[in-house]
Amino acid sequence: MTAAQTYQDYIQSQEDRDGVRLSWNVWPSSRLEATRMVVPLASLYTPLKERPDLPPIQYDPVTCARQTCKAVLNPMCQVDFRAKLWVCNFCFNRNTFPPQYAAISEQNQPAELIPQFSTLEYTITRAQAVPPIFLMVVDTCMDEDELKALKESLQMSLSLLPANALIGLITFGKMIQVHELGCEGISRSYVFRGTKDYSTKMVQEMLGLGKGGGPVAPQGPPGQARGPGGQPVPPANKFLQPVHKCDMSLTDLLGELQRDPWPVSTGKRPLRSTGVALSIAVGLLEASYPNCGGRIMTFVGGAASQGPGQVVDDELKNPIRSHHDIEKDNIKFLKKATKHYDTLAKRASDNGHAIDLYTCSLDQTGLLEMKACCNMTGGNMVMGDSFNSKIGRASCRERV
Repeated sequence: MTAAQTYQDYIQSQEDRDGVRLSWNVWPSSRLEATRMVVPLASLYTPLKERPDLPPIQYDPVTCARQTCKAVLNPMCQVDFRAKLWVCNFCFNRNTFPPQYAAISEQNQPAELIPQFSTLEYTITRAQAVPPIFLMVVDTCMDEDELKALKESLQMSLSLLPANALIGLITFGKMIQVHELGCEGISRSYVFRGTKDYSTKMVQEMLGLGKGGGPVAPQGPPGQARGPGGQPVPPANKFLQPVHKCDMSLTDLLGELQRDPWPVSTGKRPLRSTGVALSIAVGLLEASYPNCGGRIMTFVGGAASQGPGQVVDDELKNPIRSHHDIEKDNIKFLKKATKHYDTLAKRASDNGHAIDLYTCSLDQTGLLEMKACCNMTGGNMVMGDSFNSKIGRASCRERV
């Protein structure tokens, strides 16, 4: 802060430089002060903020050696240039610089110690261990026009994915089908009942993921490629294939999708097993790619009407819960369904998997019960009237 600057100007310049704004400019100095804060201490960060003055950093950041900290070296750390040590300003652990920092001195400092570079963007040198993963979960209990529009949007979105991205497909109605990709000349799928909840172990055993189909153990076989930290790089299994290998077959498979074949009687809703389909999708990624980034993209055209996660029964004479029902706590399925989706959200979040919900329907689809799937995992929630509308089509393509 210069003598000509006011404190307000200084704060503004810091915000403009780093893209960070805090709710308070001073940290509470005691636990008592922290409890008296009317507004919680919070930070608003602007990712990808343009900084033309930032130098290109083509090496990995230096982090604190303490396993419970791992803070990154920054201008606020105390540095002993003679002993080649730095003190973490979060946990006060003393750390040694790596060998490549042997030449540092007060006159020769790396960018991460220069005050004007309090924000840096590192280009990580190590290769990405696992490509992006997209698992599509598609509701087939829709009208023909709706399903046709959704299929066309999904086929178009395949061309927008990276060639090495892993893609998978699950469809559901009364039953759930996990489609095997890469089969030449034949369509194969594994069918699950829509009234039963499946644990990760059950999904793993029923799909054969522990028998060479995909990695489930922390130790890989000799010679298997390894990623950061010596962890084995998992191969693609038959349900999650690279786009460049299954593009044509998946396009054909999407084009051949039909409405759920189970008949719907007059005065009844179609039996839609949304909760079980999501449970199987979460279990598939848990068993195949734990602790890897992945997205479960769920496309729903109505409310779940059977099985775990059910939000309404199949009788049309019984409407889905209203605002008045919620206020009076007079809802048959709310608590049980919410607990089911909360559990799925936690499982996905623990493994780094996001759940997206694309719901296009004139009727309610149960987003109240399913909201944790997006809120807890960092997923997208898109609600519209129709997959055939301009917004519906754009959402399916642009959110990939």
